[in-house]
Amino acid sequence: MRRAALLVVLLSAGCAGDPPAPEPAPGFVMRVARAAHTATPLPDGRVLLAGGCATDGCGGTELAVASELYADGRFTPGPALSGPRFNHTATALGDGRVLVAGGFPDERSAPSGTAEVFTGDRFESVGAMTAPRGNHTATRLRDSRVLLVGGVDGRSALASAEVFDGTGFRAVADLPGPRSRHGAALLADGRVLVVGGQTAAPHGVGLLDTALLYDPARDRWQEVPGRLPVPAYKLAVAPLPDGRALVVGGQTADDPDARLATTLVFDPATGRFTAGPRMAEPRYKISDAVVALADGRVAVAGGFGVEVYAGGSFRSLARGEVERQYPAVAALPDGSLLVTGGYDDRTRVTGTALRVRLFD
Repeated sequence: MRRAALLVVLLSAGCAGDPPAPEPAPGFVMRVARAAHTATPLPDGRVLLAGGCATDGCGGTELAVASELYADGRFTPGPALSGPRFNHTATALGDGRVLVAGGFPDERSAPSGTAEVFTGDRFESVGAMTAPRGNHTATRLRDSRVLLVGGVDGRSALASAEVFDGTGFRAVADLPGPRSRHGAALLADGRVLVVGGQTAAPHGVGLLDTALLYDPARDRWQEVPGRLPVPAYKLAVAPLPDGRALVVGGQTADDPDARLATTLVFDPATGRFTAGPRMAEPRYKISDAVVALADGRVAVAGGFGVEVYAGGSFRSLARGEVERQYPAVAALPDGSLLVTGGYDDRTRVTGTALRVRLFD
């Protein structure tokens, strides 16, 4: 069994009555407190942090336009996006750029239908998507196109999907039905697995216990025969090195007691789900908090801790004092994990960061 040691740098602020929080390390606090943002590794080793809600309650737009860059233990200013975005997607492209698409300008507004790419030192517009989207997924395909699936347009959930080919967007086959706040991952066979989600408008109900497979070669969706044990949304999916996929956490209702600490393993050979190991704590709102590592392990953040899945079990690595719903996680070149931002159950946004370094 793989053994791991870790180096943790934790920056947090406790609530009244909590033990004193560790003092921040110089240069290791984000420049902007943010949640529901993205953190994307760049080819030169930096990490791009883009968008997010930057005020408690996620109602303001003043600072969500700012991006920042992480490298060598420090956050430095990055260029501004064309406008504020949260619950958007950011996808590393094969040419080193990052596609930033959709998302909400604030809690009360419809999502954006625009997208832009980060070129290394600035953001450039790539025009309009085929539909405004927030709470969607974006998955880079084997041919370097990016598949954007579902989400909401501000009024209802979407059954549409589209691809970005490096210069613009075009529609692909519709899903069998609308779906948002689902999870998605590219499988080893080139298909995309889409799991769970919500069928109703942004704050409605109508949760799904179904999963779909998209075949980009045939531009065709197929509903898999297996179903989730319970309908769930706000979950995440990660590919496993043996061709299967790990479905992580989620929520079965809009209730704190409905958050899941369970995982499932999807086998594309059978199209069915089997129970995976339990996590140390329930996790949801983890769309950018689950990362498949280069060595085949899967890192999971969100909530209060960080743990890693390998060989059919989880190993807890770190537990902080700051709750992180909608944090963002990125793998760093030295093998460590960077966990940034998030908000707590009162939607109080944090500017703190957590770095966990793994050793085999």
